[in-house]
Order: sequence, then C-alpha cells, then structure tokens
Amino acid sequence: MNHRQAIDVEKVIEDLKRENASLRQRVAELEVPARRFQALFDGGIVSVQVYDPESRTKEVNPGWERLWQTNIEQTAGYRILKDPQVVAQGFMHLIEQAFLEGKAARLPTIRYDPRQNDTVDEGSARWVASALHPVKGANGEVNEVVQLHFDVGELKHSEEELRQQKEQLEAAVAVRTAELEEQLRVSEEQKRAIAALSTPVLKIWKGILALPLIGNIDAARGARILEVLLQSIVEASAEKVILDVTGVPVLDADAARHLRDAVRAAALLGAECMVVGISTETARTLVQGDLGFEHVPTFATLQEGLRRSLVRTAEKRRDA
Repeated sequence: MNHRQAIDVEKVIEDLKRENASLRQRVAELEVPARRFQALFDGGIVSVQVYDPESRTKEVNPGWERLWQTNIEQTAGYRILKDPQVVAQGFMHLIEQAFLEGKAARLPTIRYDPRQNDTVDEGSARWVASALHPVKGANGEVNEVVQLHFDVGELKHSEEELRQQKEQLEAAVAVRTAELEEQLRVSEEQKRAIAALSTPVLKIWKGILALPLIGNIDAARGARILEVLLQSIVEASAEKVILDVTGVPVLDADAARHLRDAVRAAALLGAECMVVGISTETARTLVQGDLGFEHVPTFATLQEGLRRSLVRTAEKRRDA
C-alpha cells in the first residue's frame, strides 16, 4: 500500500467515524420519544390500541385490557373502519381522516360496548373519550394509528347522580310550591272570611241595616267598611243604616274620619246613617276633633238607635 492509498483509507475511516457518531446521536434523539411512548404504553393508566393501515389491531397495552375486560386475541377480526357503533354515532369521517389522510382526531365521548361487534367475542361496555394519532413513515404514508382511550365512567356516573339529585330537588320544589300555593289559597280564603266577619251587615228591618264593628279601624278596615256598606245599601235598597261602634276599643281621629267618609258615601246613595255605642271618650273625640258629625244622629246604645230608626220609618210611611 503506497502513501496515497494509506491516506485514502484514513479518510474513509474518518468519514465512517463521523457517520457512526451522527447515527449514534440520531439514535439517542429517537430513543427519547420512544421511551416516552413506551412509558405511556407500559404504564397502563391510559388505554393504548395500535392499528395497522387497514385499521386492524396490532398491539394493545394492559390498560386497554383492563378497560375493556378482554384481550387482543378476542378482537382478531375487528376493524375500526367497519365498526357499526362508530357509524351509528356519526363520526366515522374523523376516523377515515386519521387513516386515509393522516390527520389526528379527537373523538366524541360515547358509551361503547365491544360485544355489539360480530368480530369481538367478549368485553365490557364503558363510557370513553378517545383520540386517534396517525404515525407516518418517511414517505408521508400512514404506517400505524394509535388510539388512546380515557375512561370517563366515573364522571358519567357522577353526572347521572347529579341529574337524579336535580330531578329529586325539582320534584321536591314542585311539591313544596304546590303546598305553599294551597296554603296561600287557604290563607286568602281565610282573609276574605275574616274580612267578611269583621264587617257583617245585618238586615234588621225592611229598609234598615245594622253594621256592628268590632276591633280597631285602620285604613284597610275603613276601606272594607265603605265597600261592604255601599254594596249592602244598593242590594237592600236601605234607607237607614246603624253603625254600631260598641266593639271598637279606641275610636281615634283617624278611625272617626273613616266612619265619616262611610256616612257621607251612604248619604249619596239616599241612606241615612246613625252611630250607636258612643262612649264618653268617643263623644269627646268627635267633638274635639271637629270631624263633621254634627248632623249625624248618635246614640249610646243599639236599642236606642233601633227604636229611633223604627219611629222615623213609621212616621215617614204615615206621612206618605
């Protein structure tokens, strides 16, 4: 070997060393993602299923076997591109894009039952979310497709529990609402009954009405007295009305004004009112307050007022 040949051999050796070093570096770089995938695959927490380009199962991990309660031997004839459940769910186009176009796809969450496929011998239904990740070769063609399954059964179970609790709560609210509406209805009826009892109008003689008042007279009570009184006068064609305040514990200025308004309104309908049951304190209030009762007949007792009404009625009829 001459000197030139020796130099050429050394050059080839150096080139081979550089190429070998480059390959080692490339292998080291490839080992990182390979170790990552292997850790994911062997960890078993996530279900991993590897398909060939025809969508047949090539490999599965322990997580896949635990999730579906089956093994790869039981799915020898299975092809995801022919899966009737996927077709029925309406997202087969996503799977076709992964296998035919190499596009990664996130699939909708579904309840999947392996036993509904004729090519699968056994398995267990699960609620899963999944994703497809195509693995391409140097020429850009799809060599494999990796599918990851995520068990969301516990989440769906929690959602179902929440849904049931919501329905139970809505039912309880509906029942309670109905109870409250019924209580409100009864309460309104009771209020109307109490209001009617608090302002009873008695027809004690032809053309003569008596309105015995019991309890304090406030604005609401005064309005009720006025309403009932006018309605009764019209219905009975009454000429005389006896307002008995014996049962009113305190007839203050405000209460007296409500009575005065009732007397004036009754007069507009042609009925004469008198007030009976006047106590010494009540008489003092009416006089000191200058409340306009000067021309309203007042009597100490109901008997006196009734006797006076009957006399006036008889006199009026005799004169007629």
